[in-house]
Amino acid sequence: MVKNNTTNTIKKEKLTTKAKKTTSLSCFNKFLIYSSIGILIISILSAIGFIGFASHSLLYFPWLRTRAKPNIGDPKTRFGIDFEDIEFESFDGEGNHSIRGWWIPASKENCRKLCIISIHGSGRDRYEWINQTKLYHNEGISILNYDSIDGVGKSDSQNRGVGYSYREHKDVRAAIRLLKSKEPFKSICEKLVLTGMSLGGGSVIIAAGKDNHLIDGVIVESSYALASSAWRHNIFRFLGAGISSFFPFIKSPYDQLLPKNPPEIIVETILKLTEYRIISNTINVTKDDTPLNYVDKISPKPILFIHATHDPVVPYAQSVLLYEKANHPKELWTVHNSKTHQTAFHSTSIDQYKDKLRNFIKQL
Repeated sequence: MVKNNTTNTIKKEKLTTKAKKTTSLSCFNKFLIYSSIGILIISILSAIGFIGFASHSLLYFPWLRTRAKPNIGDPKTRFGIDFEDIEFESFDGEGNHSIRGWWIPASKENCRKLCIISIHGSGRDRYEWINQTKLYHNEGISILNYDSIDGVGKSDSQNRGVGYSYREHKDVRAAIRLLKSKEPFKSICEKLVLTGMSLGGGSVIIAAGKDNHLIDGVIVESSYALASSAWRHNIFRFLGAGISSFFPFIKSPYDQLLPKNPPEIIVETILKLTEYRIISNTINVTKDDTPLNYVDKISPKPILFIHATHDPVVPYAQSVLLYEKANHPKELWTVHNSKTHQTAFHSTSIDQYKDKLRNFIKQL
């Protein structure tokens, strides 16, 4: 009897121990499940937050206002060149906003009857081209230079951020019509050249492709073929630089272990979201309104591409792609070993730029 009781007690203890183990295992499994769900939710929310932040930064990036420096002189105070403040409406009356800039006519004694519309890049304003004003004026060229980015300079803002040529090319078309249809511009602008830097370059390509019957030539500096390609490049560039600066104590080769490359699905989502936000906020544009789709429509008017081989913002390969797609007459001026993203007037010698400009004008 005693033996049976002892046996039963042992069995009960084993069952109790087994039950405790089962309970502990069940609790641990629940902990793993809940932890995994929590990590998954945090990861999804973090990815959504990063996508939204990155897209917003592309449209309203931090240096949009800090690098653009309006009200620092004008053609008269800097070079003694007469100019007029000018205002005109957007191409299709979108948002009823006005575009403002400078009209700088050539002197009567030295007038080629040639006009240039100059378009600045993102994060800049009309002052990106102010140093070229003296050169153009000395060459007998009249200039229309205006603030082309939403929220930068003195043109009206609609709080839509940068349009990456989808939107800005329409203002170029409005400027073309102003000079070709209204006096006193029409009689002065028998020949019309468009020139632009970076986003401005992409804008003049699209505008020239749509209005090649109204223009006579295009000079494009450091332009992207596709805005999304420039976005992709800069997402990785700034992410890598930002993470490296956040972990300065991690030195090569161990810095290669830092998470500098977001998953492709996240990058692609950022690109699609940014494109959608621009197009959905702009009338009469489509995703096909890209420099790459319009560069071959500029012919038979000449086009000059200018790009630095080590441009950190828009890769040189983008201009190569545009050049290959363009029809003749065309030229690619490669600025070797330059690591800057700025106009050739600033990254090369003025004499080099002047020679290229004069040779280009001879083709008109």
